[in-house]
Amino acid sequence: MNNFRKLSLLSAIAAGLALSGCGGSSSSSSTDGDTTEQQGTEVTGTVSAPGGQVAQFKPTSPLQLASEFFFPPAAAAIIGLDPVEGAEVQLIRVDNDGNQVGEVLASTTTSITGDYTLTVPAGTSLAGNLIVRITGANNNQLRAQVVDQEVDIDPISEFVLQKFIDRGADLESLETDKVVKLRGQADEFDLAAEADLATMFARLDEQLGDFIEGQVDVISTPDGDVTQIAGDFRSSAINLGLHDSDGQGYGSFATDLYSDNFSFTDNGDGEVGVTLTSGPSAYAYLSGNDIANSMVEYYPELADNEVESFTATYSNNGVLTISGEFEEDIDGDFGFRFPPTTYRLQQNLAGNLFVLLAPEAVVRYRTVDTNDDGEKDAVDPDQKDGDEVMRSLEFFARLPDSATASDLSGDFGLVSLGTYLEQGSAIRIESEVSTATFDGSGSLDVVGGDLIEIAKEASGAPSSLHTAATDEPNLSVTLDADGTISIIGEGEAAGFVNDTFDLVVIPNFDGANTGTGDFAETQHTLMVKLPEGSAPALSNRTYRAMLMTVTFDSGGDIALNNTGFDTTITFDSETAATISGNQASIVKGGGLAGEVGVETSTLEDTLAVSGDGQGALTLTASDDEGGVTTLDGFMNADGSLALLRTSYDPDGAGSAGFNELGLMVLVELP
Repeated sequence: MNNFRKLSLLSAIAAGLALSGCGGSSSSSSTDGDTTEQQGTEVTGTVSAPGGQVAQFKPTSPLQLASEFFFPPAAAAIIGLDPVEGAEVQLIRVDNDGNQVGEVLASTTTSITGDYTLTVPAGTSLAGNLIVRITGANNNQLRAQVVDQEVDIDPISEFVLQKFIDRGADLESLETDKVVKLRGQADEFDLAAEADLATMFARLDEQLGDFIEGQVDVISTPDGDVTQIAGDFRSSAINLGLHDSDGQGYGSFATDLYSDNFSFTDNGDGEVGVTLTSGPSAYAYLSGNDIANSMVEYYPELADNEVESFTATYSNNGVLTISGEFEEDIDGDFGFRFPPTTYRLQQNLAGNLFVLLAPEAVVRYRTVDTNDDGEKDAVDPDQKDGDEVMRSLEFFARLPDSATASDLSGDFGLVSLGTYLEQGSAIRIESEVSTATFDGSGSLDVVGGDLIEIAKEASGAPSSLHTAATDEPNLSVTLDADGTISIIGEGEAAGFVNDTFDLVVIPNFDGANTGTGDFAETQHTLMVKLPEGSAPALSNRTYRAMLMTVTFDSGGDIALNNTGFDTTITFDSETAATISGNQASIVKGGGLAGEVGVETSTLEDTLAVSGDGQGALTLTASDDEGGVTTLDGFMNADGSLALLRTSYDPDGAGSAGFNELGLMVLVELP
């Protein structure tokens, strides 16, 4: 049961970057990033398509065309990516919408093995808007960007091009070496071919979409001024995970809480030098064939101050992007494969905070001894052992230089998210919304709180609780000069405040591994400073919406839910807002031992908005089944950041009927 893998967010990134440089590539050579004119350059590649579509890309005789009025086009029997024989490959230019510009520049036909060779006309430069394509029945087409001398045409090349188009990239100005690298990174994903293009593209979007979109944004968005973000930051994250065992009858619910220190430096041209110094953390999971027969493992770690260095990219839209390469790790009987991941951190308007909602996944395998030395040293790809899927919400705040107790004063809105895992008993998720007041002299009052808890009980049934939170008056607070909150009440703490003293983050964890009554508890507390006068106007302001919730369904399912990076909330007025984007749900069907799957949905809804005029904020939406989603919490003093507890009541009764709970963070966009 101890074979589950702990993934520490950016530490894993640093390790991946240390193991591999610029990533894989589907090409044997690449350009240097300039659009130097190629004099009669020869371009080669292979054309492949899902087996069910190959016949549609082959030349069709008039007799065959006529027969298609009576019978659908033939589908190849083999499911997978098969070579396309006898297809016409055309070389064209396209505009930024993907439409052909001008005449066909060159053409050729694929061989029996799907290979092709054509010559780019003299004076024609390789670029992101130079395309090779094949066209089949019903105008289906597969295209690839000619940014190198070896260009394969397949569903991935079409998918990458379409993402550039969808996200408004200037295709002609793309740096060709970066496009080559992106294609290589996409090829590193372990993907199964589908029978048709529509299904293939849907699967690519499900498994590759977020990664490709992040890389496309980095490639196509102008560089930002890194000097504006250079300095020392501290992060804190809460990470939740679901693990399965590929039919072996057990699984786990995992939680991880960690804090790290970061230093950002300007490397020029939008590149950020990142130095990570690891801090304290606590990792735990509840594992078994069901909750009643579960065990809890709890692994707290003190700060080891291990240092890692890597690079990131800062764009002028306020997004800091960290790219993780494909990584493989061997740990005794188990090996872990980490697919390439794009981490996109959204900056606040003040420039002293980044927020990250990170989707992560690991594939677990059994290992083998390949050289007979008695030590297992390689993954056995035929012995997949399970999947581990995680979601994390992390805050990176710039630290002050010389903080004093007087800097921390006034009213703050508090929103927390916590987990409690108890051996053989339950998985519990809780969230509190309260008001906190710092007096500027080292004292804190937390009062008037509201607490919601949802649980997956030992019986497998869900339960929920909605009650008043316990007031905590007169708590002493020690604020160190570097922004560390080292003591709260009578206990040590590992919290921190940002350099403008309007955001407080306090992680806390506890647990025991004694063999009886084992438990693990985490609490991630966030506070934003409230306006001293009236609340800011919200009308016509747009925010990136970052949601992470847990669902305990009455049918037994456990789910982790998150919004996509492009999800936004726009306040149409002071009383109405619109959410637009998408949501993914990682679902463990039937309970703890179930297999992990993914479900996606589109978010297009109108939210009712209300507030108390002093920073408290509530957004609600009702669905067709009578359920009510409530987002309640606080907007900060200038209206640029909101912390919102998110709950769902499936029958809308409003009395202890919740089955989903978590957080949404709103970060205003420029």
